[in-house]
Amino acid sequence: MDPYSFGAGGSMPDEEIHDYDDLERLEQELLPQSDDYYGVLNVSKKATDDEIKVAYKKLCRFYHPDKHNNDEHKKIAEARFQVIQRAYEVLSNRQTRVIYDIYGEDGLQAKWEVGPKYKTPEELQAEYEKKARLKREKDLENLIRSNDEVQVVLDATQILDPYEPPVFNSFGQPPVVRARGPFHRLAKGNVQQLFLRHSFETELGPQTRGLIGCSMVSRNGMGGGNLLGTLRHTYSPKMTAELTATLLRPRGLTLKTFYSMSSDSFCNTTWQTKDWYSPPIATLTVGRRLFATTTGYLTYRTGEWHLGAWGMDTAAHSMDKSSVALGLAGSVNKEKGNFSCELQTGILASHVAGDYTHKVDKNLRVRVAGSVSTMGGVTASIGSDHKISSYIRVGMSMECGVPAGVTVKFKVSRLGQKLVIPVLLSSEWDLRLTVLATVVPASVGYLLDHLLLKPKRQAQIRAKIHNLREQHADILENRKAEALDAQKLIQTAAERKAAMEAKKRDGLVIVKALYGNLTSADDDGADGVIDVTIVLQAMVNESRLTIPGGHSKVKKKGTLSLIGWV
Repeated sequence: MDPYSFGAGGSMPDEEIHDYDDLERLEQELLPQSDDYYGVLNVSKKATDDEIKVAYKKLCRFYHPDKHNNDEHKKIAEARFQVIQRAYEVLSNRQTRVIYDIYGEDGLQAKWEVGPKYKTPEELQAEYEKKARLKREKDLENLIRSNDEVQVVLDATQILDPYEPPVFNSFGQPPVVRARGPFHRLAKGNVQQLFLRHSFETELGPQTRGLIGCSMVSRNGMGGGNLLGTLRHTYSPKMTAELTATLLRPRGLTLKTFYSMSSDSFCNTTWQTKDWYSPPIATLTVGRRLFATTTGYLTYRTGEWHLGAWGMDTAAHSMDKSSVALGLAGSVNKEKGNFSCELQTGILASHVAGDYTHKVDKNLRVRVAGSVSTMGGVTASIGSDHKISSYIRVGMSMECGVPAGVTVKFKVSRLGQKLVIPVLLSSEWDLRLTVLATVVPASVGYLLDHLLLKPKRQAQIRAKIHNLREQHADILENRKAEALDAQKLIQTAAERKAAMEAKKRDGLVIVKALYGNLTSADDDGADGVIDVTIVLQAMVNESRLTIPGGHSKVKKKGTLSLIGWV
């Protein structure tokens, strides 16, 4: 932002804001913006060092405190000259200019420990981007250092289709009528399975991370649990390895490697072993980008196998046999939709599967999936998840199939925590239950969102906007006063230029110039509109008015940002 600009970066929108993301973006837009150093010097972002130096010297003639005798003007000039001096210091230095171009004023405040001083701008940019990416990843990992998942599988088959055993009476006795309470059917439901998992990840070194986790499962009153530890090490930007070991019985060891052969291809391997009496189960996946947004992959899994006598007994009785899978994954429709499909063939099990996820808007995603398997039969599912706040998502899906039956699944996730509640409605496929399990929850969710959650969100957003309006009005008024004070410094020069241009045959004289949220030329007294005639006249040079591009004058329609340049 240059010395003649004012505004808090944007004005309050007239349209209604519907979600927290828009509100958060609005708050960022309304924050006082840091100075646009290119706009301060009135040069483009592609300006050479000589052009920056010439622009700086030109501004010194206007804003150097020694150029003014009036005490009021001298005080204003001192404040403006500090901004000009700072802009020149940043843009005249190759290293700080690269940082400013990428990260703005925040990047200049950070401590960058990068390599040799004499690097090209491209090399500096690449190194700064790498440092910033690592910092963002570290900040995110520190925010979400733990992951938890709770899954409760409920069996509701006896609630929807209860089995009542017949009552036998003695000969000649009246039939026995059992009293049924209002919650008689609900008592027939039961928890079929409970699954808990927790993990905690921390940094052990610059390229090494450690993870400690535990899991527990209980099914029909019986179950068990285990502890596991994982070490993940990054050897290079192309190579990462991960070793996981279970600490309790059944013990196991898993080694995973991830290798990027190029920007378009990769190779991943997994080795799993439970004991030393058989060779490890190996999985190899190779993939390559086939199109701009589509990647193909091939996966081979050995299953249980033997090497001579080593592992022969285990391989002979195991149900884990070898298989080969061929698949595609990618995005369509400008990344609004993601898809995947896979064809697998194996000794015991083969399947064809596919799924598609569509992003309806920034808060709602819909997913459909289906598969045909020689062991799992035919399954299909449809579901959606909705973002109700910055960190919370709520989802629901319906899964049905033969012989899987009908299941409704509810899911709530917040950062690294997840709660999943699958409810088994029928152990067999039932068309009526399938329709009800799809329509009823979707309708309830729609009504709940529009009648309860949405009004609550709108009330909170309206209250926040009211506060923002008050804060924004104060900031805008202060910036406007500063801009008007700054124009006093160049008024004499602008009048002198106007007089000189008026004497020329083809001279350029700015009669009237307004900037802001204008609907007509008579809005010079409207709120958020300022007269910039003096500013533009001062910019006239040899009957030409030049305003370098590359500076954002308006962030969005209807906002007021920059009102002049020198």
